[in-house]
Amino acid sequence: MSKYGNTSSAVALATQIAIEHNIKVLLISTSLNDSLIKDSFWQEKKKNPLVGLFGVSNNNIDKNGVEGLDRVIRSNKISPEIITDYTRIVLSNRLEILLGIEGTREQFNMIKERYPQIISLASKYYDVVIVDLDRNVGEQTEIDILKNSDIVVTMVSQRANQIQKVQKIIKESDILQEGNTVMAIGRYMEDTKYNAKNITRNLLKKRDIINVIPYNSLFFEASQEGMVVDLFLNLMRYKEKSGEYSFIGEIKRLYDTIKDKLSLQQYNI
Repeated sequence: MSKYGNTSSAVALATQIAIEHNIKVLLISTSLNDSLIKDSFWQEKKKNPLVGLFGVSNNNIDKNGVEGLDRVIRSNKISPEIITDYTRIVLSNRLEILLGIEGTREQFNMIKERYPQIISLASKYYDVVIVDLDRNVGEQTEIDILKNSDIVVTMVSQRANQIQKVQKIIKESDILQEGNTVMAIGRYMEDTKYNAKNITRNLLKKRDIINVIPYNSLFFEASQEGMVVDLFLNLMRYKEKSGEYSFIGEIKRLYDTIKDKLSLQQYNI
């Protein structure tokens, strides 16, 4: 599963899936010197491991992410299970992170072509692999990743012209198509003329309401303080009709949409 758009949406989706479902999730960053994913789960200055309901841990904190894994690939000693030696554990046996490249643009350009191979190997070990796809990986690497993704989640801003542009690309592209693409609005705000219902009916001309990830100030704060897991565990205790639950509820709906797409693919519908 690959995801265009803001990294915070990938963080939210990966966290919700890992907490609610008994499956192994890997979130892969393809960025250069971007700490958003790292900041969402760890406060680097803390020395004591975080231990909670699901075994939250900051061991593997010094693992070398994609750069370390690249060295193993070059030595031809790679296997699907070895990937976990280069990840950071967020939730034991639930959620792991393969951090992006920290270094120079030259180093990034040398390593980025490895991503399709890394993702392919990871898919043989993890139940769900979410790729936070940075456009800086270049056109060819981007195409290779998208071609091998079961589902592409395309995040768009809440602007009519961008939504129409992406809709056109999905209709005309050889890679982004209706059958393998889910469009979702990031940092969504309901109290506007361009809400999900109006966008769906007037712009997209569809029946099923477009997926959204609402803007949430608590999530914004938690993603800067290494507290995203704690926030999700708290929010999931609220009842479905409460305002606090809506953020989690929409992420759940996005995951359900993804599963529905996968089911249609499986039965060639």
